[in-house]
Amino acid sequence: MGWTADSDRGAVMEVVVDLGTAGVALHQPDDMQRFAVRAVSPQTDDGAADGQAATALDSLAAALREHDIGRVDPDGTVFIPPDTVRTLAARAASNAGGQLPAEWETNFASMLEFAASKGWIASDGAMAAHIEWSDA
Repeated sequence: MGWTADSDRGAVMEVVVDLGTAGVALHQPDDMQRFAVRAVSPQTDDGAADGQAATALDSLAAALREHDIGRVDPDGTVFIPPDTVRTLAARAASNAGGQLPAEWETNFASMLEFAASKGWIASDGAMAAHIEWSDA
């Protein structure tokens, strides 16, 4: 469910959650075509244990709760409220020394309309996103 990420097609608007620090940032806030949550796991020297995926999902859910930015459903879909994306986008622009472009909100509204037409908006208005896992 949710947006698809295709690295061959360019950038992806993604909420990046560092599971080692529970830090959260929005990358590529201007990409209105794709949306994902990227969970960055701390590197370990040992192989993947059977319970590691469940633990990582629990860590992601805890980080989202800690920052009050979304939730993980039992099927592994993440839901992020649009206001959270707006806040993270403004923070990303500010951290880069600027502001969001004037057309950002209009483009984001179009993105939300498209997501709604595909069934990617929950009853509470949150946007569905799949999880992309990566190592630090």
